[in-house]
Amino acid sequence: MGLESRIPQIALDLHPAVQYAIEAGGELVAEAARGRVPVLTGRLRDSIHVDSQDEGVYVVAGDDKVFYGMLVEHGTRYAPAHPFLLPALEENRAEIERLAAKAVKEVS
Repeated sequence: MGLESRIPQIALDLHPAVQYAIEAGGELVAEAARGRVPVLTGRLRDSIHVDSQDEGVYVVAGDDKVFYGMLVEHGTRYAPAHPFLLPALEENRAEIERLAAKAVKEVS
C-alpha cells in the first residue's frame, strides 16, 4: 500500500465546510443585530439579513427601501451613532471562530 496524500481531498472539502460555518456565524450576528438595532418602525430591524457571495458572507442592514442602516450605525452630523452591527459581531466573534475551527477540524 503506497502513501497517498489527502491534501487534495481536504482542499476540496474545506471551502464548503468553512463556508457553512461562516454563514451560520453570519446568522448569529444578524440575529444579535436585530436585537440591538434601535426600533422606530421596525423596517431597519426587518431588513437585516445575511448575504453570501463567492468572496464572503456579509451581514447587511438595509435593502432597496431601507438605506439608512449605515447612518444609524455610525451616526450623522445631526444624529448620534447607535452601533448595532459591530457590537453584534464582537458579541459573537468567539462562537464564529469556534464554528470555523470545528469545520476545519472535521475536514482534516
